[in-house]
Amino acid sequence: MAKVIVKVVEGECQGGFHKIGDEFEFARTAPGGLCLGALGTILPYVRVLLCGGEFFWAPQKTKTRLHCPDPKGIVLEVEKVE
Repeated sequence: MAKVIVKVVEGECQGGFHKIGDEFEFARTAPGGLCLGALGTILPYVRVLLCGGEFFWAPQKTKTRLHCPDPKGIVLEVEKVE
């Protein structure tokens, strides 16, 4: 089964929850420790990848970057891995 890895790749978490290099794995369940703001941002993209979809706008069709809702917050990379 495919899984989706979410990595913190840039920025500074204003809530102090995450740091660059943190990784979260999605497969059949959501990981613990991911703040609600980040989860709400990435969840639609994670679902697309877990259901076999792709991102037509991205150079790598199963990988993209998203920004936390906080304008000074973190950047998350969402990638499907087999």
